[in-house]
Amino acid sequence: MAVVSAGLLGCNNLESCGSTPVDITRTDGSLYRCVTSEDCPRTSRVSVCVTDVSSERECVRCDETRCVRLIPESCE
Repeated sequence: MAVVSAGLLGCNNLESCGSTPVDITRTDGSLYRCVTSEDCPRTSRVSVCVTDVSSERECVRCDETRCVRLIPESCE
């Protein structure tokens, strides 16, 4: 949560003002669990988050043993 809060403080050089974390769930509604970000399911166009800085593209990461999709928010 601190990473998201830090991202909301202002735009970065990618014109992204933070990101919204969304839990990745299975079809039955349960959470995907993980040890590393590479354990999380993703489509071919979604990457693994490599830093704590908000990206201009959607990515997935392992956050406290649960898979989370980070959706960037544009600065407007």
